[in-house]
Amino acid sequence: MIKLFFETLSMIVIGLVTGAFAGGLVFGKGMGGAMIGGGTGAALLALLTILFHFMKWDKAKMKYASTSLLPGALIGGSQLLGFGAKGAVIFGFCNAIIYSTLIHKMVENHVNKERYVLYHGHYLILFLLGSIGAFVAINVIGIIDHLVNFNKAAMELPFYLTNLAVVVVALLIYATGVLIKKRKQETWPQAVQASRNMSFILAAIVAVLMVVFTCTHLGMVSLDGVVRRVAGLVLPYGVGVFLPLSFGYLLASNKHRPVMGAVFSLVGGSLILLVGISVAPMLLLPGSGLMWAGLVIGMVMMMLSILSMAKPETHLFTGCLIIICSILSFIGAAGGLVVGGLLGLIGGTFIAAWNGVLSKTGSNDHDLSKRPKDIPTVNSNTITG
Repeated sequence: MIKLFFETLSMIVIGLVTGAFAGGLVFGKGMGGAMIGGGTGAALLALLTILFHFMKWDKAKMKYASTSLLPGALIGGSQLLGFGAKGAVIFGFCNAIIYSTLIHKMVENHVNKERYVLYHGHYLILFLLGSIGAFVAINVIGIIDHLVNFNKAAMELPFYLTNLAVVVVALLIYATGVLIKKRKQETWPQAVQASRNMSFILAAIVAVLMVVFTCTHLGMVSLDGVVRRVAGLVLPYGVGVFLPLSFGYLLASNKHRPVMGAVFSLVGGSLILLVGISVAPMLLLPGSGLMWAGLVIGMVMMMLSILSMAKPETHLFTGCLIIICSILSFIGAAGGLVVGGLLGLIGGTFIAAWNGVLSKTGSNDHDLSKRPKDIPTVNSNTITG
């Protein structure tokens, strides 16, 4: 019953926020519509959770669909796509179908293969991080769209140079993929064969981009409109899906290496390093004081994070040093706009407290349980030379 209580509470939160958004913004009913929609959504999801529990139906599909309505509505109703309220409703329900089928199956398959961990609050994290990630991505793309004139930039570049850059980037990505595949294959032809699907995808992307750039130079389409709609759909959706799912994959990888803490520390160190880079031109001025701290502390935190993954046995030492660096970053680097320092503290704590399983590869210890059966074990009370 305790598990049912927390499941119902999570679904009430999801229904409350989703219903309030739908009633207040999608249907444009203001505060009154938000209150009615929030109450209706919370009551509906609570009843469905209880019903599915007592009828012993699979609740997973219903939960995945519920968590995905708001991220889909945010993307479909954004000004980048320009579909308005109809787009929010259509994208919300389409996203619910995708989550309850494809995403649900993908996560279930990866859980069975021990690549993903279902943790407490899994569905609530999917909802909150998915919605926040999609919202932030939409606003960032909107800001970039107002600052950059993609159509003008494309017209100023020579036609052949634009297409050549696309081909070069695609070839670099393909070469990197083949190198990664080579680590799992014995020969280069096998690695190329294993990368065949990636080559087809890259070729299709290159063809589409070359057509778009050609039409832009001929004045047939506006690159700004294409970038706004494609980026406004792909990037928010990608962030909304993979950001919340990353926690399950990190927890699965955290079994043998302190990956979770290392990722937090890497992001925190990167933010601190960015603050150090932003004030770097003033380091030579009189009275610069501790303005150098951002550069040093940021780089040290990133190196310690990588060391904790490369050498998991040093997790206590590296975790404590990351915590100390995170505290010092508030003195000389504003804590990486506060967020970087906090992420460093969290990551350092995760690394120091990591209790995973160390790999025994390369150990010199002999395991008698793995002694070959044809070699007898001699028990003697005498010391032999």
